[in-house]
Amino acid sequence: MRMHPGIFALAILAGLLPATASPQVETTPIPMVVKPNFSPMQFMLGTWTCSTKSARRPAPYITTSTYSMDPSGWWINETSVTNPMRWFPGAAKITTWDKITYDSNTRRWADVSYGTPNTYGLSFSRGWSGNTITWHDVSFAPASDIASQTDTVTTKVSDTKMTSSSSFTERSGRVVGVRGVCTKH
Repeated sequence: MRMHPGIFALAILAGLLPATASPQVETTPIPMVVKPNFSPMQFMLGTWTCSTKSARRPAPYITTSTYSMDPSGWWINETSVTNPMRWFPGAAKITTWDKITYDSNTRRWADVSYGTPNTYGLSFSRGWSGNTITWHDVSFAPASDIASQTDTVTTKVSDTKMTSSSSFTERSGRVVGVRGVCTKH
């Protein structure tokens, strides 16, 4: 019995089809995600009182910040409350929340923040270098009065004291320093 050439071609095609039509299975292993090692940040856990002074304001503002481990083990949670400032008319209490983690794939710390009123941010750091850590705010956008800003450098003075420094440049060109001192309760 002789097979019709069209049926013969279909039989050959059907034999080849599963090999070429089936999806390729990825063989690259999926990297294991490792929980962050928070030991460099462990001293931060607890409640801190921070006094922050901008060179363009008459007095520092006071913030109470509480750091705790997220139950999942993936984040440090920070809640900060800044009371109204006499020199800031109409100001209300400001509350912000930060979530800090380490991304082992990009080898950097990440700080995601949000709060009231209209507060949000995303900062990255390569981590501690000796007793300092430098945070770069990737969410910064120039505003009506501020043209640029520097990174924030935080220094661990002891397990119960931290300092911070940064600056920003006004549209006029004036550079304004911002200094903070935090002490642990």
